[in-house]
Amino acid sequence: MITDNIDIPLGLVNGAIVEFYGFADSDGTLIRDEIIVTPPAYMLIKLNHDVGVEIALPGLPPSVIGIEPISITYKAGLRKAVTCSQFPITLAYAITDYKCQGQTFTWVVVDLKKPRGGYSPTSSPYVQLSRAKTLACLSILRPFDPAELRSPLSKDLLAELEWQAQKAKETEDLYI
Repeated sequence: MITDNIDIPLGLVNGAIVEFYGFADSDGTLIRDEIIVTPPAYMLIKLNHDVGVEIALPGLPPSVIGIEPISITYKAGLRKAVTCSQFPITLAYAITDYKCQGQTFTWVVVDLKKPRGGYSPTSSPYVQLSRAKTLACLSILRPFDPAELRSPLSKDLLAELEWQAQKAKETEDLYI
């Protein structure tokens, strides 16, 4: 999963799911060594989403592109600092409902059980359940209380929905 906005038109944005393909050196040659002793210039990733154009770089399969590492400097006081270079990507065996909003996946395993502590928004089950392409491709990790799916909306959310309905009516009255 990409952790930074790299290229918005290509869909390389924070939260986008991609597949690791390999590493390449500064001239774009795929590194085939089992042990890499110097940091690679590029991480090669395969895009899993349609960007509207065919992407084909010489010597690489379709939809495989390279991303460069980013550098982040952390400062401690006036005279101490450390700079880290890393690829803006992380493993995503599991992601939160917040990170997956707006995405669709072929296979989805969801956990609908509310946490014992902390907060779980009312919309969380909807977001989780609606990420799968089909019901047959959806699995529920463990038993949950169906009553939790019918929990009442918060006062703030109800007020927001009422405000939106009022604005929609005002817009219709004005333009229709």
